[in-house]
Amino acid sequence: MKAVHVFLVSTLPLVIATRAWASDQSAVGNDPASVWTSAPAAALGYVQAALAGNLSLQARSLDVEAARARLAAARAALQPRIDLVARYTRADGGRVIEFPTGDLLNGVYATLNESLRAQGRPASFPQLSNTSIPLLRPEEQETKLRLTQPLYRPEISRGVRARREAAVSEQASLDAFRRELRLTVLTAYYAWLQADAAVGILDSALGVTSEALRVTRALRENDQATEDRVLRAESDDLAVRQQRAEAVRDRNSAEAFFNVLLHRPLDTPIVRTTEDELRAVARPLLDAPLPVPGPPSRREELRALDAAIAAAAAAESATSARSGPTLDLAVEGGLQGETYRVRSGSSFVQGSLVAQLNLWDGHERRSETQQARLARRRLELQREDTHQQLALQIRQATDDVAAASLGLQAAERRRLAAIRAFELVAQREREGLVNQLTFLDARAELTRAELNRIITGQRLFTAAAALDRATALSPLP
Repeated sequence: MKAVHVFLVSTLPLVIATRAWASDQSAVGNDPASVWTSAPAAALGYVQAALAGNLSLQARSLDVEAARARLAAARAALQPRIDLVARYTRADGGRVIEFPTGDLLNGVYATLNESLRAQGRPASFPQLSNTSIPLLRPEEQETKLRLTQPLYRPEISRGVRARREAAVSEQASLDAFRRELRLTVLTAYYAWLQADAAVGILDSALGVTSEALRVTRALRENDQATEDRVLRAESDDLAVRQQRAEAVRDRNSAEAFFNVLLHRPLDTPIVRTTEDELRAVARPLLDAPLPVPGPPSRREELRALDAAIAAAAAAESATSARSGPTLDLAVEGGLQGETYRVRSGSSFVQGSLVAQLNLWDGHERRSETQQARLARRRLELQREDTHQQLALQIRQATDDVAAASLGLQAAERRRLAAIRAFELVAQREREGLVNQLTFLDARAELTRAELNRIITGQRLFTAAAALDRATALSPLP
């Protein structure tokens, strides 16, 4: 009798809430287009926290930054480049050019000197030695500014286009990950709510089975119950305790996984969503028409692949452009000499136009062009396969929502029936019209109905979040 009283007191608010939920299902005031993007306020807050703290998302963001840096580097190749080049050299030995200065001029000078002496004048022409000129000067320096500017290089401009499309692809991949992270956080939150609610339901059931076991043992001690009834009551109590232990384990695992997504300590408490808010989210889901499955044109994965294909095509074009001529401008100006002194003749300026055309490279360029073409073709096949997979994902998500909606309505009716059946059995047990086994069977059925209601309810929320992800209905968080 006390067990019945304890259970009725503990479940009366649940009964009232369930009947209120059932009576309110016809009240729908949400826009059907936004129904599938709704979620409890606490869950949406956790989504924002995950977007700010998730480590995997931060790593993906670094990939985007790296792609932008590569784009900036490719653009820089189109700009003029100015370098300061300084060289100081000391040399010893090396090749020497022998110039026969004495052999060439000494005979002439001797004749001239003799002519001067004959005229009574002094000889004025010296005798010269042969000259040795080293090719390497003992000391030499060159300090200059060098400016280089590509004038015609199609490979660079097409490479910039390839880098730009690659950066767009990385950003779209990051957007896809952000949307996937939103679904993961919502799914993990709903899983934790389900496990936490299951623990509460089993706690309530455990209070009833424990009291039933105590009463049955007391009756057995007074020879008013048989041993089999005690064993049955003990079995039911142990079954609920086992279920509760598993539910606590599932709740702890769900809590730890959820906190990992938010990059928080594993045992950080999670804010519960009230039953009223869950009903407010569930009502429109049950009554809103399902979106008509269509092509996944809004998915970020396809945008990422489209940009990757464009980048591969630009890279292929850049590789092919290497077969054409190029034209560059080079200008140098600075100081030359044996010492670092500014003097007449030490400064210089020179400019060059450099044209280049490759005539033979051992088919290197052709092989690289073929590789780029095959990479582009692989991406095209990947896009086609991804399009089919995403279309299938949309269809499955739509079917999951439809099944979860019908399942929740059936689960709610089953729960109401189980509550009413247990009320009747409890009343009859109090009047002595049914035995303890019938009472425990009714309570076990109610526990199963309550757990089924929790499971199907969270399944509907998860299916709605998956449908939003599959159809990309909500704006990027």
